[in-house]
Amino acid sequence: MVKQHQVPIEELQTACCAALQQLGYADDESRLITEVLMYAQLRGNSQNVVKIAAGALTGPAGVAREEMRAIQEGPLSMQLDGGKRLGMLAVEAAVTQALDRCQQLGFGIAGTCNTSSSTGALGYWARRIADAGFIGLVLSQSPEYVAPHGSSQAVFGTNPIAVAVPTEHEPMVLDMATSAAAWYDLLKAKNDGQAVPADIGYDAHGQQTTDPGAILDGGAIRPFDRSHKGSHLALLVELLTGGLACGAVTQKAAAENWANLVIALDPALLGPAAGFRSRATALLEAVKAAIPIPDGPGVWLPGERGDAQAARCVASGTVPVDLQTLDDIKSMAQGRMRQQSAATPTPGARIDDPLAAAAQVAPTAPGVQLGEDLSKDVPTQELVPGSSAPEAGSGGVGQGPQVASDAAGVQFEEIFPDAQWHQADISEDNVHQPASPSSAAQAAASSSDRPRDSISTAEASTSSLPAVSRGARGPAMATRLCHPPKVTEDPYGAISPPLYQTATFHQHSATQCGPYDYSRSGNPTRNQLQAHVAELEGAHRAFAFGSGMAALSTVVRLVPSGGHIVAGRDLYGGTSRLLARVVPNLGITVSHVDTANPAEVAAAFIPGRTKLLMLETPTNPKLDVCDIRGCCEIAQQAGVLVVVDNSIMAPVFQQPLALGADISMTSATKFIAGHSDVTGGLLSVKDPAIADQIYFFQNAEGSALGPFDCWLSMRGLKTMALRMERQAATCALLASALHAHPLISRVNYPGLPSHPAYALHSRQATSGGSLLSFETGSVEASQKIVEQTKLFKVTVSFGSVTSLISLPCYMSHASIPAEVRAARGLPDDLIRISAGIEDPEDLLQDLDQAIQQAM
Repeated sequence: MVKQHQVPIEELQTACCAALQQLGYADDESRLITEVLMYAQLRGNSQNVVKIAAGALTGPAGVAREEMRAIQEGPLSMQLDGGKRLGMLAVEAAVTQALDRCQQLGFGIAGTCNTSSSTGALGYWARRIADAGFIGLVLSQSPEYVAPHGSSQAVFGTNPIAVAVPTEHEPMVLDMATSAAAWYDLLKAKNDGQAVPADIGYDAHGQQTTDPGAILDGGAIRPFDRSHKGSHLALLVELLTGGLACGAVTQKAAAENWANLVIALDPALLGPAAGFRSRATALLEAVKAAIPIPDGPGVWLPGERGDAQAARCVASGTVPVDLQTLDDIKSMAQGRMRQQSAATPTPGARIDDPLAAAAQVAPTAPGVQLGEDLSKDVPTQELVPGSSAPEAGSGGVGQGPQVASDAAGVQFEEIFPDAQWHQADISEDNVHQPASPSSAAQAAASSSDRPRDSISTAEASTSSLPAVSRGARGPAMATRLCHPPKVTEDPYGAISPPLYQTATFHQHSATQCGPYDYSRSGNPTRNQLQAHVAELEGAHRAFAFGSGMAALSTVVRLVPSGGHIVAGRDLYGGTSRLLARVVPNLGITVSHVDTANPAEVAAAFIPGRTKLLMLETPTNPKLDVCDIRGCCEIAQQAGVLVVVDNSIMAPVFQQPLALGADISMTSATKFIAGHSDVTGGLLSVKDPAIADQIYFFQNAEGSALGPFDCWLSMRGLKTMALRMERQAATCALLASALHAHPLISRVNYPGLPSHPAYALHSRQATSGGSLLSFETGSVEASQKIVEQTKLFKVTVSFGSVTSLISLPCYMSHASIPAEVRAARGLPDDLIRISAGIEDPEDLLQDLDQAIQQAM
């Protein structure tokens, strides 16, 4: 059994891209091939980066290539001669042609022939089509590896087939070979000295064998179901590829002419596309709701296991790969670095360049990264034919999201703009639509507000290749955090903004004041912080308050006496206290609703009286999620202002103003300052008139944040992206471990695919965040867990570099009456964890020992 080791995703994809360039592929070709291989690697699919190490992708220097050309073309179709190019490049062109025709006429079909190399994981291509809103079908032919049912002679290829269907959430993607094992699974088993199941295939004498080498050396693989049905499906693929797309139908290996077929179909041809997506979603939900058999594997939809594994990898920033494969790829990449001054071989002409943007490789929400024996959904296993999840190695948890220092060191633009939470597009036009690779590229070129990751250590450590232009996207979020807009004059050019720790300012005239006179009304340090936050949030103006509650209290001032506020049921304890015991004394009534239900929100509005809708998402401490855009649209129609408490996500992971909110509140105590040494709150306001009112109340009531706390908050902003990304990755690990533990009855974390609002959260936020809560069913057990941890600090609040743990019902939410907590579904045994930046394996071990004592 070969152990899989957790390797930083960026390290692996950087090395792959460099290795492919060393093989002679152009930059854009290398990126595309890497995207396809990483799609498979993240999902445990055998069509992964091992192809580079195994020499299956011999580059242009080793193959006589012709020009790719159109053999036949029509309004709905195109037949392409691949010119002996890599199969992935030919299928890329076919998908582009099929999509173009489908977008224009509702249907597109494209075939390719005259290729003799890998097309990669077909699910990648089918998903490309479904991401554009169409039904995608992709078939691929390969040489004689598989015997028809009833024979031991190889006639068919492994002949994978992929179908992708758009739904109201993520596309459903079926990607399967028609053989009992993938050819590369057998090759790997042979190289690793592993046996395979006895019913996988035959040796050259027609005898069943467990020796993968015997199957590969003159033997044959059996159909996937070992029956005539699987055999017939393989035949169908042969007919539609070799027959229809002009590939060889006999002597395929010798002819080196393998075919592929791509079909894109607009469901609107048969009725409204939204109706199809709704019916498809209902059907999939019915399948998932089917009662599982006792002790069975559970009910899984096509692609669900792979997507869950990919989400876990993306959340942790690492992917399992055996070290020999990694070493082989990096050795090839190092050759590229040694020849970086040499000219890149000129590729032959192509019909269409591969898209620079990546395909969406996982649901845009972080899942969980499992260490050994922690998996509940995708068990670790030996890598044998048919395996869907490679075994996590001993380095899985400890390496976490770190970037290894021995990366290949080749700099190029991010390969997966839609695969990672921090890179999801949350501009107003794109929040509710999954981005196809082409639309992702267009959005990336036009949006300057999308929060994105900082350049990795591996990329920043070298400049061996020119960086790919960012176009008009503007600096990434991490860059903007480090480079605030300049709003104060400093004659000495200090890198760190000056601290104006003063209450008053000298005036040069007794009758005219300068820009500052009294720090309650204005202070240069506070103005610098406020300008920076406004820029990060996309606000007209931002305001810094002495606490988050001071900020929310000022928002409440916008509601006149006799007015009405609608708020959620699961709220931070301080907000609940404000609405229950302070606001009514102002002559204002409050209604609490389930903000996850837009209809309930709309029904709670009182025409002429409701003035404010207060949202938290995710909520504290149950981590419920509401639809920000949907609620904002309802509120705008009723003339109601919307404020979103964005403390759990902060502007790094979620931007409420871009989703339609009028005001965003973020606790500076949490992630902005980040070190549990500041108490503060920030309001970011979109409308100038509302901003003027906020400033009036802040000045009149003296609720502004002091200069030193503002200065500490500015310092915290510079590292906020680094901290939050590390904390979120760690939290995903903890959520995974808790989800799999028998003592834990429920885990609340929006980055888990099992969270009921996982898809919604992934559309409006770019991470699952670093806060989770869970239940044990016993207050006594929960108390023991909290008190027996050693690294977690038992305290209120969250967002600190130190991991925190608490029992909300006895701490942060104790001011809410017990009967109200019960009515809102807030159980006393609920434990809340805020993940810090400690080593995630240490935190897992600490939590595990505490749970063991509670059992």
